Amino acid sequence: MKTKGFTLIELLVYISGLLILGTVLMFMIIQFYTVYKEIVAIPRADRTGLLIVDRITKEIRSANQIDMIESQFNTINGVLELDSMEEDITIEKRFFVENGVAKFQEDNETPLDLSSKDFTVSNFNFNLVQTPVSEAVRFTMELQFQTRNATETKSYTGFAILRESYE
Repeated sequence: MKTKGFTLIELLVYISGLLILGTVLMFMIIQFYTVYKEIVAIPRADRTGLLIVDRITKEIRSANQIDMIESQFNTINGVLELDSMEEDITIEKRFFVENGVAKFQEDNETPLDLSSKDFTVSNFNFNLVQTPVSEAVRFTMELQFQTRNATETKSYTGFAILRESYE
């Protein structure tokens, strides 16, 4: 009398085959994910950098004056503090870097992260430009991020004139 079914050896062969196939699939998925992260990293850095430049430019253009005492110019980890008037109330706005993350703070509230923790802001430099008729700020920022082979660095620059300085 013959019984139908799998022997223990056949079952072990099938299970080991499935394990090998699963291992190969996991390796391929990890490789695809690594390539995907690298492909997405550069456009994300560009979006982040351009959004930060846009935000700083907008705030400088709407500011009434630069707080020269609290601002730090011509340094790698610069600080820019602006004073803006809204409904006859002075609002302090501050751009700075903390632990490699660009931040924006308004009137001593909780700082808002402008860059994610995936990127490191390695240079956040502000330069004051004063002329007889206006006051402006030139700024540069460098974002560093990890790729499969190395650390990439992208630079972003901006320039804005204070609204009240040329009227």
